[in-house]
Amino acid sequence: MVGFQAKEISNPPNLGESLKLSREKKGVSLAQASQATNISARYLAAIESSEFDKLPGEVYAKNFLKVYAKYLGLNDKDSLVTYQSERKVYSKTRKFPEEDFKKPVRRISRFHLVVTPKIVRGILIGLLALACLAYLGLKVKAIMTPPFLTIISPSNNLITEQSFIELVGQAEPEAVLEINGQQVLADTQGNFSETIDLQSGVNIIEVTAESRHGKQTKKYLQVVVNEAESSSNN
Repeated sequence: MVGFQAKEISNPPNLGESLKLSREKKGVSLAQASQATNISARYLAAIESSEFDKLPGEVYAKNFLKVYAKYLGLNDKDSLVTYQSERKVYSKTRKFPEEDFKKPVRRISRFHLVVTPKIVRGILIGLLALACLAYLGLKVKAIMTPPFLTIISPSNNLITEQSFIELVGQAEPEAVLEINGQQVLADTQGNFSETIDLQSGVNIIEVTAESRHGKQTKKYLQVVVNEAESSSNN
C-alpha cells in the first residue's frame, strides 16, 4: 500500500506583507514610519494591506512606495515592479455589488405610456435650453474661480533633519504650476511631485497654480530643518 506524505504549501508574502515584515523587523510603528517618510500613516497602512483603492492616485502610490521601500532598506525598483503586477491583479478581482433581482416589478399606468410628438418636442427643447444654461454657467465659473490646488505631503510646519523633501500635490489640469517661482510639470490629472532642497532653519515654500484666465491659487508650506542636528552632522 502506497503511503502519502502531506506537504505544507507556503505562499510567499505579497508586497504589502513584505513591507510590514520589514517595518516590524526594523522595530518601528506606522506612526514612526509616517514621521520619518512624511507620508500619512493611513496611506502606509493601505499599502501594507494592499488596499490600493484607498491611495490618492497612481502617481502618489508609486511615489509613496518608492520612498517607503528606501526607508525600509528595500529595493525600490523591485518594489515598483511587484506593485504594478499586484495592482493589475487587484483591479481584475475587485468585487462589485450584485444587482437585486428580487425587487417587485413596478406597475406602469396607461397614462405614462401616452407619449405624443408634441410632448417629446417640448421635452427636447427644455433639455437643450437647460444644457445651454449649464454650459454657460460652467464657462463663467471656470473664468471667475481660481484653480484647484492642494498639497498632499508633507504636512505644514514639518520639522525634519533631512536636507530635502518630496513635495506631492494635485492641481487643476492645464493650470501653470510654480514652486518658489520655478515652473514644474504635472500629469494630465494635475498630479505633481517635486524634490525640494532645504536650508538649515525655517524654509517657506510657495506653491502657485494659475489658470489660463489669470486666476491664481497660492499655498504656503513651512518646513523647519533642525539646526542643531544639521550642525552636529557637519
